[in-house]
Amino acid sequence: MRNARYYLSYPISFILYCLTASPRLSSQSPSEKSPRNRKKIFILAAIAAISIISASLIIGQFIVQQQQHQQNPEAPNVKFITFQVDKQEIAVGQSINVLINVQSSENKVIDNAKVVMTLDPYDYEPYVSISNSPTQLPVFLGKDARTGEFNISITAMASPAKEAVYVVKGIVFVNDVQTDIKEFPLTIRE
Repeated sequence: MRNARYYLSYPISFILYCLTASPRLSSQSPSEKSPRNRKKIFILAAIAAISIISASLIIGQFIVQQQQHQQNPEAPNVKFITFQVDKQEIAVGQSINVLINVQSSENKVIDNAKVVMTLDPYDYEPYVSISNSPTQLPVFLGKDARTGEFNISITAMASPAKEAVYVVKGIVFVNDVQTDIKEFPLTIRE
């Protein structure tokens, strides 16, 4: 970033010098110089504006890329290989089971992975119970390592209306970075 500012400061300084420099003395009268000077000033002002806008866009893009690189480290390749639901419509008091299996395609050990199940809209807590969420996954010891199949059950405790529709999301996180997401609709009836 320092280099970009350093190299952009020379053209901008030159343009500003040209705009603010005192006019040269000549034998022409002021009325003869006036149209030429206006044209030069307009051209220099346009060049200065374009240079400043270009420089600010380049610097802004560089800063945004740096921030994105720092905030979003590359997500490891850890994904669902199984995400099956036994039913998508239940009544109050019933449950569904979500069968899950997660696989790592990384050549390194991954030891901080979990699956989180959520429902949308988020005001579901009084009506629906989710077991085993979040679920801490076992350590992946290398490429093609799998967790094995496990169940997460979702039980309808009540319903806010005669029929409520939720979107159930299963999200895989590794070191708090999302690596995969699956979802399905869930209908709960009274």
